[in-house]
Amino acid sequence: MANSNWSKKSGKSWGGAGRTPARGADALGKDFIPHMKAPRTEFPLFNGKRVKPGLEGLDKLLHYHGVELQESTLKQIWEFHQLLRANNDDQDLTRLNAFETMVERHYADCTLINAYVDKWPARMIDVGSGAGFPGIPLKLVNPGINLTLCEPRPNRINFLNMVIEKMGLENIDVFGHKVTSRSMTIPVDGVISRAFELMEKTLPRIANALKIGGRVFFMKGPAVADELKTFHPEDFGYKFLGQHFYTIPNSTQERALIILERVK
Repeated sequence: MANSNWSKKSGKSWGGAGRTPARGADALGKDFIPHMKAPRTEFPLFNGKRVKPGLEGLDKLLHYHGVELQESTLKQIWEFHQLLRANNDDQDLTRLNAFETMVERHYADCTLINAYVDKWPARMIDVGSGAGFPGIPLKLVNPGINLTLCEPRPNRINFLNMVIEKMGLENIDVFGHKVTSRSMTIPVDGVISRAFELMEKTLPRIANALKIGGRVFFMKGPAVADELKTFHPEDFGYKFLGQHFYTIPNSTQERALIILERVK
């Protein structure tokens, strides 16, 4: 993948028509059916022990979930994790506490999507960024992206600005307001969102920001299967560009990446 710090476990870059998606992924999504699974009660063990939070533990868990990062990017993810933990006393940034769970559902979740995107748009916004997901990991893995994190809650705005400053990140800023068709008028080539909001509610909010030909990337859970039954992107001036359904490797977490292109 051009200008990316992402690679699969073999060390080969993701990119090109012959790339292989993450283990356990169904790139076509044709047989995706939500189903109940037994709740996960145990953390992954290595030599019979849980991993210790740290750079080595982060690398080990990311490998476990099918992600390999360059050393420099791995160190940045660890730095971000430390800032997140240090500023999450009231759990208002994230309600996840266990190191293993944070790696699986935040860092692996927000980097596995690179398997399905050959090249990210140059100018993007992350709608509903929260504590920086997926925006911060996306930026760390793809430093060439010019990214705006959109988040209206004051404490999270402060946290995101602090992360950008302390980590010395460039070409990334924070839009500290709710995204609406009136508030968000920055011309962008791409939009990404990992949020619970229905796609049909998000699209009108970015109507005055996303350019014709721009792309929207929705990170979704298994409930999107029902949403897609009644969702018609052409009603909003979009077309389907990709629908990828997969499971985070070595987990019970089902995911979907829905990609739309604006045509009018």
